[in-house]
Amino acid sequence: MKTNKRHILSLFSLILIVIATSFTGILLTHYGPAVFDPALLLIFRNSDDLSVMKGPEWIHHFWLSLTWLGDTLPRIIIASLTIAALLLIRRWRSVLFMLGVLLSGVVLSTFLKHWVGRPRPQLVPHLDHVGSQSFPSNHTLNSTLFYFTVAIVLSPLLSSYHARRMLYLAAFILSIASGLSRIALGVHWPSDVLASWLIASAWLSFWYLLAKYYWPKLGY
Repeated sequence: MKTNKRHILSLFSLILIVIATSFTGILLTHYGPAVFDPALLLIFRNSDDLSVMKGPEWIHHFWLSLTWLGDTLPRIIIASLTIAALLLIRRWRSVLFMLGVLLSGVVLSTFLKHWVGRPRPQLVPHLDHVGSQSFPSNHTLNSTLFYFTVAIVLSPLLSSYHARRMLYLAAFILSIASGLSRIALGVHWPSDVLASWLIASAWLSFWYLLAKYYWPKLGY
């Protein structure tokens, strides 16, 4: 009984984190950017010309390449290949978990964008095409959910502890890179990205705890 109550409390706490972080986005929308937002945006730009990024000529293409890793197309391709492989080895529980996390993440991020309604930063020119609201960062939130979910469903297939650690490390690096690229390209406030990492972490933890409690054979 105590275990059940503790589990429910943990799930409730994770949902509260998502809600509280989203309300922070509403406050930032109405009262202006966070104290650190402008300074962190300007770190990536040439002080003489804010439309130019600091660094070598190829740096713009470097950040665009990183942000591409968080685009919908590469995520769909990798997800499709992962799901196909899991179905071949009859890991249908993992497939359902993956679909549940990723599809709910898209719905969540889309809902929060419309609910919060934070405009994109205008402090620096945008160096990537955007057409929606700023909070949260879809790239950051959904790529974080995506790469860590892939790590969760694939790690049981690896017999080496070192290989499993490397898989999670790759997921972490790709998630960080995707978020930083959105700041560098000037299409998100840093607080958008930080909030997206936090929301994604809470949302994935919610799904993981829910699955492990009611579906303990998730990885089998």
